Amino acid sequence: MERHSISVSYRLQGMRLDHAIADEIPGFSRRRAKAIIDIGGCYLNSKRIRIASKTVSKGDKIEVEYNAKLFETKRQDIEINPEDILYFDHSVIVINKPAALPSQATRDQAIHHVVPLLVKCLKGMGHDIKDLQLVHRLDKDTTGCLILTYNANTMNYITEQFKNHEVQKVYHALSWGLAPKAFEERCNLSAIQGTTGTVRVLQSGGKSSHTNFKTLESYPISKTSLIEARPVTGRSHQIRVHLDKNNLPILGDRVYGEGKRHKLPDDLIQKVNHQLLHSHSIQFSPAPGVKPITITAPYRENFAEVLEALRAVQ
Repeated sequence: MERHSISVSYRLQGMRLDHAIADEIPGFSRRRAKAIIDIGGCYLNSKRIRIASKTVSKGDKIEVEYNAKLFETKRQDIEINPEDILYFDHSVIVINKPAALPSQATRDQAIHHVVPLLVKCLKGMGHDIKDLQLVHRLDKDTTGCLILTYNANTMNYITEQFKNHEVQKVYHALSWGLAPKAFEERCNLSAIQGTTGTVRVLQSGGKSSHTNFKTLESYPISKTSLIEARPVTGRSHQIRVHLDKNNLPILGDRVYGEGKRHKLPDDLIQKVNHQLLHSHSIQFSPAPGVKPITITAPYRENFAEVLEALRAVQ
């Protein structure tokens, strides 16, 4: 564990907590400071605090404690490996997407995304495939089943199944709070807001959304749940917003559910290094005349590790 102690001087007085930490610890960015605050690794005057915007006063004592391994994996070091390919037939490829990997290109050209990494992986396997395209998308930190194709007719065929709600998707989420055995959420959602990158629940307007939920496991001591989500519609951030609306925000979600935390042991909460939402399985027909297939993605490393830890403390 890395530990740092900061005594707030006159120079730091009035600064935001994350800015003060970044200013005092060599090599720290504000982003890293906020991430550590978010996961519960910061104490202000001996009390844990998760409000990065909290201003500090002269004489305050800040203590920072975190696992350095959380920040060792850089986005540019992420790879897609042959074992991540779950299905490869009928011009269709389904992968088990890693966390911290955008589905599509971002403005920052230094950040890799799925297609070039999968092309590189396929070349290493002896397949020189061009025109590889995403059929659908997952959020950057959502792991699991992601469909791609390199045939225009196949793309149109599977896209039509999405439009007609014929594709069956099942997600698993580890959430704060003890969830009921079964519940659903229907509400109107906005598009992603350009300034904040968030989706809002609307009283009117926007687009309708619907998800059915079922609790797979509950962990009373840690007050967390393993929840299955079956989205009926496919809006941006839908499952994350729906769970947050039901006071069941996803562990590791830095956008939704801030402040709705439950007490977890420090060593457990610091295992969570991304939102623990996993595209567990997907069912679709890969080609005309082919019966629907169901592809299941094993939990990725961090999801499996946290799940094992939650089960162990019950």
